[in-house]
Amino acid sequence: MSLAQMQAPRHASLRRKTMLTIHEIEQAIAEKAHGSWAAGETAVWHRLGSGGGSGLFGLRITDNQGALKAAADDFDTLAAPPPPAAVDWRCQDGGRLAPVRDQGLDCGACVAFATAAVVEARHWIDAGSSVELSEAELFHCNGGSCDDGWGLAAGFDSATRGMALLADAPWVDDPTCTSAKMVVTVSSYTELTDFDARRRAVAQGPVVAGMEVYEDLASYVGGIYQQVAGTYRGDHAVCIVGYDDADQCWIVRNSWGTGWGEGGYFRIAYGQCRIDDLPFYSCDTRAV
Repeated sequence: MSLAQMQAPRHASLRRKTMLTIHEIEQAIAEKAHGSWAAGETAVWHRLGSGGGSGLFGLRITDNQGALKAAADDFDTLAAPPPPAAVDWRCQDGGRLAPVRDQGLDCGACVAFATAAVVEARHWIDAGSSVELSEAELFHCNGGSCDDGWGLAAGFDSATRGMALLADAPWVDDPTCTSAKMVVTVSSYTELTDFDARRRAVAQGPVVAGMEVYEDLASYVGGIYQQVAGTYRGDHAVCIVGYDDADQCWIVRNSWGTGWGEGGYFRIAYGQCRIDDLPFYSCDTRAV
């Protein structure tokens, strides 16, 4: 069975009839997270409150999440110096990351967006040139389903066949495959399960990760996120672009547009929302 055919996203079976208010979340932040982050009425928040946004949670969590590996555990087994205390790829050499994009609210393609972000950054690191790659071609032409989503490694698995330019196949929710010329391919990808191995990997480039999403994340506008209130909504793939041991957090690129969070990014405390329980995936790339 292919990654694209595994079980459906693990959405919550029960929903609150109404969303928590921002005031209720702010109270919970003050009580449980010591004011570490700020909440506000974002577009994502309003959409969830109106009953939409199920496409934001397109990550499939599978029992054999770690079954597919390429050069698995390299970072765990090779002797390596301790990772640096902090890394932020947004600040490297004027920035090696393409602009944050918006997956929309109706298609569970978060794995494709996280994968494209990592491959774009990795290509900059490996080849020294910037490129914006197509999530639509990667997802719609490799068995992705807006309703069912993808497993965490499915994006890299599909990208071993190549990725096309964003300009040649822009993102649309329409599941029709638009064929385009491949320009970059993933030559290998690595599953990372050890905490230090993950930090060493992020020190060498952004990686794909998965997490649980609760409704309070939709209201995030800044700070170091800790889950404090609201129901579980589903599972989500993101791109880790850095970390900070002093603040005990990962620095994360999301795919909910630049109007959400810290310009489309957020910081999340280590260990929150299962982000440290699910594997991270790094990759190497080459031009086609």
